[in-house]
Formats: sequence, C-alpha cells, structure tokens
Amino acid sequence: MLRSTFGAARMALGLVTALTLALIAGQPAAAAGTTTSAGGWQLTNIGQRICIPAGESWWTYFWITIDGEWSTPIEVGARNLPAGTTTSLPHSPIPPGSSDGHTALNLIAMTLPPLPFGVYRPVLTASDGLQTQSVPVTIQVQESWGCA
Repeated sequence: MLRSTFGAARMALGLVTALTLALIAGQPAAAAGTTTSAGGWQLTNIGQRICIPAGESWWTYFWITIDGEWSTPIEVGARNLPAGTTTSLPHSPIPPGSSDGHTALNLIAMTLPPLPFGVYRPVLTASDGLQTQSVPVTIQVQESWGCA
C-alpha cells in the first residue's frame, strides 16, 4: 500500500512539473542585464542529487537552468548515465532567450534501472553549437530513499 501511494505521489509530482515547464516555456524571455560567462550564457550548477533504494527501478528528473543570454537554440542532454537508463526531454531545444539562472528552463526525466549500491555521477550538458557546457549531478544508491 505504501509503495502504491508513493508511486502515485511521484506521478503527481511529475505531472505538476511538466505543466509548470509548459507554462514557463510560453513566457517571454527575461530582461537583459543578467550575469553572463564569456560565451554569453552558463549552464548553472544547482547541486542536484537524488538518493534512492538499491535494486529498484526509479523515475526521477533533473532541472536545466541557464544564466545569461543566448541567440541560438540550446540542446540539452545527459552523459555518463548508469547503463539501462532511459531519458526524455519535454522541451528541446531551449529557444533563444535569456534567464537569471534561477528558473528551470527544461528538465531531463529519466527512468533508472535497478542499480547496485554506490554513487553515480552523470553530467547534464547544454550546447549552442559553438560551446558545450556540463554540470554534475549525483545519484546515490543506498538502503532506502532520501538524502540525509
């Protein structure tokens, strides 16, 4: 019973997230004047991690946030994922615009296969065709769900 309630809560969270991103994607770009890197934009490292139980398939997502201004679409993705992981992107590429690095512009949803105990460190990537940036995320596989 607890497992099905927990699964329903995860599904509801996923639906709310997808709707929020759809609303964000429809908003005009933020005003100019944001802090930028030499290339005009920076994939933001917001310290994302998840701590999940070993031996169970798990659905999760990681946010894509960008600080700065860009004039070409930005393709996003993930590398170094555990073998057997499937991913999806609801809004790709990210259209030209600007952001202050505090608003999620996209997310990478993933279904993780049952994994053994350990710490996995994939990276999220973003590329405008001229430069590619990456930030780390952490997947900690342990006895139970939840990061301490």
